[in-house]
Amino acid sequence: MRKLYILGVIVGIISFNSCVDHTIIPPPLPLVELECECQAYVNDSLVKYQGLCAYSSTKEIVALGPSRAQYKTKVSSDDLPGGLELEIRSMTWVDNGTNNPDLDDWKAFLIDNPTPGYSGGIEHDGVVIRWTDPNGKVWVSDTTNDACIQTFIFNKMVQESDTTGKYMNYEASFDCKLVNSDYGADSVKCVTGGTIYSSFKLE
Repeated sequence: MRKLYILGVIVGIISFNSCVDHTIIPPPLPLVELECECQAYVNDSLVKYQGLCAYSSTKEIVALGPSRAQYKTKVSSDDLPGGLELEIRSMTWVDNGTNNPDLDDWKAFLIDNPTPGYSGGIEHDGVVIRWTDPNGKVWVSDTTNDACIQTFIFNKMVQESDTTGKYMNYEASFDCKLVNSDYGADSVKCVTGGTIYSSFKLE
């Protein structure tokens, strides 16, 4: 009789455990691997930043006409002052109320333009390079003369998305002329051998 009682207890415990709901934890969703590094020679002195990337956009939304947006990436480092920013101008689209272009149109705007050239003003398409020097002064790419070599190319572009947003990962090479009026009207620096590995974000 004692054996039957013990057997009954064991069966009861097994039956109870089999009725307990088990929580299934789904695997974490993969995140896009975002590169964040740039370097260039500014007047033959190497500058390099890595580790911190900021993504932003500037938009002009028009309800019944073409809207415009410029997309920017700034690369900087925790332990170094300054940083380097790349801006691409300008995507136009008819807004549907989301304040964002369609993903396929955004991809086409970026991927179909591997050599955009440098922008000569906010109304001109192309790219802009901004370098913030160790003193906090911002130098901006300029197209007014041929004092420096001026080249720009997107070597690679890959669109990826995750739970944090939609990104266009890119690798770019560049040479350009930078100007800054804070140091006088003739303040010019030549940038050569520039590379940047980062992303634009659709936002």
